[in-house]
Amino acid sequence: MWPADGLMVDLVQESSVLDDGSDDPLYKDARVTVSVNNFYPRNNDKDPAKVHIYDGTARLYDPGVYTIDATLDARNGQWNAEPGQLTLPYKETKIMSENIRIRVLRDPKHPTYLRKHQNLPLCQHGDSPGRWIPEKNLPQEWRPWNYVYPAEDGRVWLPYHCRLRRISHAEFTFHMSYMYPSVHWYGDSNSRRTLRPFISAGKWCHKSSDLSRLDCLCNDAPKDLFPDEWYANIPVPHWYRIHTHGVNGSEIYMDLRQQGGASPTDPRLIQEKDPSDERYTPDFVPPGYGLRNDYFDLYYLFTRGTKDMYGSYWGRDITSKKIQNYPAASLVVFQMITWDVAFGHFDEFVEQTAKLVKRLKQVYPKATFVYRSGPYWCCRATEDQDKKYSRLRFIAFDRHARQVFQKHLHAMVWDVQGPAGQRAPESKRLDDNMPCRSAHSRAEVIHIDNQILMNALINHPET
Repeated sequence: MWPADGLMVDLVQESSVLDDGSDDPLYKDARVTVSVNNFYPRNNDKDPAKVHIYDGTARLYDPGVYTIDATLDARNGQWNAEPGQLTLPYKETKIMSENIRIRVLRDPKHPTYLRKHQNLPLCQHGDSPGRWIPEKNLPQEWRPWNYVYPAEDGRVWLPYHCRLRRISHAEFTFHMSYMYPSVHWYGDSNSRRTLRPFISAGKWCHKSSDLSRLDCLCNDAPKDLFPDEWYANIPVPHWYRIHTHGVNGSEIYMDLRQQGGASPTDPRLIQEKDPSDERYTPDFVPPGYGLRNDYFDLYYLFTRGTKDMYGSYWGRDITSKKIQNYPAASLVVFQMITWDVAFGHFDEFVEQTAKLVKRLKQVYPKATFVYRSGPYWCCRATEDQDKKYSRLRFIAFDRHARQVFQKHLHAMVWDVQGPAGQRAPESKRLDDNMPCRSAHSRAEVIHIDNQILMNALINHPET
C-alpha cells in the first residue's frame, strides 16, 4: 500500500560529539544521512480533511546526534499523476519535528564503526546500504585503492556491511574476459552515459578540468559517443558491438562481427605489484596490465523500458530469432524505469514487466541477469510537463521491477538509487549538484555507480 502523501524524511547526523565532549574525527562534519523510504499508512483513509498517520523505520549505525529533516512534496496521491492527468508544480512544505534529537552511542568494536571498515568482506552484491563520509576524514593508513572515488562534494560511499575496492578498467576487463566474455545490455540514455567510462577505459570526464563540460554534468548527445555516420539512414532499433579493452579504450562496430577465434583472455601471467600512482583516477592502469590484450564484447541495444515508442519495443526487439544472430550472452544487464515513469501507467507497467521478464527467461535460459535500478529523482520538476516524473513514482516503479526481476530471474540488483537517496538533504536539491532537469547523473556519480557494478561482478562468490 503506497502512501497518499509524498513524505521525505531524512535522519541527519548534526553532531559527532561523544559522551566525553570530544568530537569523533571520523565523523566530523560528515552529515551522515539515513533516508526513511518505507512509509506505511495506519489506515487507507485518503480523506484530505483528516489527519494521515504513517509508520516508518530506519536503522542508524554511525555514532552521533541526529535530527529529523522532513518535507511534504505531494498530497492526496498527486505524486502519481499519470499520462493525461494534470501535473502540479513542484512544491515542498517543511514539516516541523519539534527539535527531536536522536543519539547513537559509539561502539568502537562494532563492525560498522568506520575505523573497522577495512575488516569487512568485499562487497558481492550491488545493493548494499551505506553512507557518505568526507574523504578527508578517512584514516590516514587507507590508500586510494581501498575505497571508490569521491563524489563532487568530496564524500565517499562506504557500505555498512561490506567494502568496495577501487577497480581499474584494465583489471575489470581481465576478469570479465573469462567470467562474462559476452554481455547483452538493454537501456536508455542513462545506460549510454554509464557505458562511456567502459568504452573509454575510464578516460571520460576523469579530470577535474573536464567536469564543467555539459556532457560531464548531464547532457547525453549520442553523437558525442558514437560516430556521426551511424545516424544517417540507420533503422531503429540497432545494436552496437563494443569490443571493450581495459587499457586503450574500445572499438565500436555496427556489423556486430565477432573477434576471429581469439581467446578473450590474454594468456600471459600478470605480475601483481602494489599500485604506485597515488591519484588512482578512473583511467589508471595498474602495473602488469599495460601490455595486455584482454577484452570482452558488449552488445548494446537502446530500449525505453517497457514502452513502445519511437520504433523500439522489447516485444519486437527481444526474441530468440533475433538474439541468435549474436554471440550467446553470459551476462544480461537490463536498465529501465525512466521512460515508464515519464509516459506510463503503473497498471500497464506491472503487466508489461511480467511479460518482459518471462521473455527474457525464454531468450536467455543460461545467462546471469543484472537489474539496474531506476535513477534517483528528487526535489524538482521536469521541464517537459508531459513527463510524469516524481520522486515517489520513481521509487514505486523501481521497487516493483526489482522484485519481479529478483523473483523470476534471480537477478542481481545494481542499485544506483539508494546511494543517491542517502545524500544530505541540501545535496538533493536542484542546484550545482543537479544542473539540469533530466534524470541523468553527473560523471563523478557514474564512475561511482560503475564501481559498485564492477565490485559486484568480479567479487561475486559464484565466479
